[in-house]
Amino acid sequence: MPLDTASLEHQLQLYKGLVEVSALINGITESAALLPAILDVARRVLHAEAASLLLVNRDQELELVAARGGISDTLAPGIIVPKGKGLAGWVLEHGEPLLVPDAYEDPRFFQDVDKKSGYRTRSMVCVPLRRGENKIGVLQVMNPLDRKAFNEADLEATVAYGNLAATAIDKLRAIERRQEQERTRQEIGFAREIQNSFLPQRLPERPDLTFAAAYRPAYNVGGDFYDVVESAPDEFYFVIGDVSGKGVPAALLMAQALSTWRLIIRPGISPDDALARWNSMLCGHTIRGMFITALLGRIVIPERRIELVNAGHCAPFLVAGTGGAEEVVLKGAPPLGILPELTRHRHDLTMAPGDWLVLYTDGLVESFDPDDVPLDRSGVRALLNDRFAGATNVIDRLNLGERRHRRTAEPSDDLTLLVFGFR
Repeated sequence: MPLDTASLEHQLQLYKGLVEVSALINGITESAALLPAILDVARRVLHAEAASLLLVNRDQELELVAARGGISDTLAPGIIVPKGKGLAGWVLEHGEPLLVPDAYEDPRFFQDVDKKSGYRTRSMVCVPLRRGENKIGVLQVMNPLDRKAFNEADLEATVAYGNLAATAIDKLRAIERRQEQERTRQEIGFAREIQNSFLPQRLPERPDLTFAAAYRPAYNVGGDFYDVVESAPDEFYFVIGDVSGKGVPAALLMAQALSTWRLIIRPGISPDDALARWNSMLCGHTIRGMFITALLGRIVIPERRIELVNAGHCAPFLVAGTGGAEEVVLKGAPPLGILPELTRHRHDLTMAPGDWLVLYTDGLVESFDPDDVPLDRSGVRALLNDRFAGATNVIDRLNLGERRHRRTAEPSDDLTLLVFGFR
C-alpha cells in the first residue's frame, strides 16, 4: 500500500535526523556535548517530550548519563536503575527493543522514578545499545507530543538512533582512552625526568680515582638509586640502593631516600653512623609494605681505604687489577625503614691501583632468561673474571653480559651499577 504524504514526510525527517546525528558524531568529541545533542535530535524528529540515555556502569547497573526534555528538569545524571528493574532493565537484560503504548499498564514499568521526580510517563520507546556482543546501555524516548502513543515506525527509528548513539559512545570512549594514555605517558615522562634529576648528573673524576655508573629502570620509572658525594678534598661517600617494588611508588620513595641521604652526609661522618641516622629518618615515613636496601661507604683516598656498611643489599665484587673477582662478604643489617634501631657492622678494605669495586642492584643477579634461569652471582663473577682498563669497561662488560643472558626476555627488575677504582 503506498505511503501517504504525511508518512513520507515523517520518514524523510527521520532520515534527515540520522544524517544529522552522523554529522554530530564526526564533529563533536566530548560526551558532555555529543550525547545531549543526539537526544535532542531524536526528540525533535520523533516529536517526543523527553529522551534519556543510560549506560552500564562498573557494577553492571544502568546509570543515567544524559536526559533532555521535560524529564531533564527532574532527573540529574548519576541516577541508578537497579539491575533488571523497569523497562530499561528488561531491555538491557533481554537485548530487545520495546514499544510501550501505555507505561502504567505494563507491569515491568518502574513507577518509583515518576513518583520521585513528579514526571508522568505515558508512552515509551526503549532500545538496547550494543557494540558487537557487548550491551552498553539503553536509549529511551518518552511521550509523543502529537499523539497518544508511539508506533512501530517510531520504534524502528529509535533503533536506528540507538545504533548511532552506540557508535558515538564507542568513539567517545576510544578518544577518552587515547587521552588517558597520553596523560599517563606525559605524567610518566615527567616522573622520569624528576627521578633522573635526583641521580648524579656527573660523577667525580680525579687523576687517582675514577667512577662509572649505569641505570636502567625495568619500567619507565623505578626504585633503584646511586650517588657519589665529595665531602672533603680526599674523602668521598657513595651509595647504591633499591626500593622494594617498581613504578611510580618506588620512584617516590627513592627520591625521598636519596634526599635524606644527602642531608646526612658531612665530612668525617662514619658510614655506620650515617646508616643509623638515615634509617632513623626513614622509619615511619616509608610507604606501608615498602623498604629500602642500601650499600654505602666512604673512600679515604690517601690510604686507599674503603669503609663499607650494608643494609640488606647485594654484596659487592672486588675485581683485582691482575684479574679475577671475589665477592666481598659483608655482615649486614636489615633493610632501611623497618626497624628503628640497626646493628652496625662495618667492613674495611684496601684497594690497589687497578682494582675495581663493583656495586649493583638485584636486577643484575635476578636477570632471567626466557627459561626463567637467573644470571645469579656465579654468572656475574664469571663476567668479572678478567682484567679491565677502566670503570666504564667493567660497566660495559656487565651490561652486555646481562643482555646476552636475558636474550629475548624483558627485564624483570630495575638494574643499577656503580663501579670505582684507583688509578
